[in-house]
Amino acid sequence: MSNTSGNSSNSSKTSNLDDLEQRVEDAKRRHSGKDEVNTDNSMLGMAWRISTELVVAVFIGCAIGYGIDYFAKTGPIFIILGLVLGTVAGIRNTFKLVLKMEAAEKERLEKQGKS
Repeated sequence: MSNTSGNSSNSSKTSNLDDLEQRVEDAKRRHSGKDEVNTDNSMLGMAWRISTELVVAVFIGCAIGYGIDYFAKTGPIFIILGLVLGTVAGIRNTFKLVLKMEAAEKERLEKQGKS
């Protein structure tokens, strides 16, 4: 393969790769000291996300129950069942989300302590 001057050279490929590798390492070093902005860990953001998870799960459970009741022309049995199942699913999702956020916060604090 030829370089920009038209000459064919394998040593230029090696030096270009070495140069690129060096620039990547320099960029990593420059940016390693900076903390990433993590908007998920703000208290208000966590509260909104948790409440949204719970409300949406309950709403979807009720909507599915209502749909089944409407098309099957039954009483409110499926809407009640949907409410219960939606609440259980919402609480389960909320617990999983809180545990995930807690692990991320613990990891962030450990990283911050090592620096």
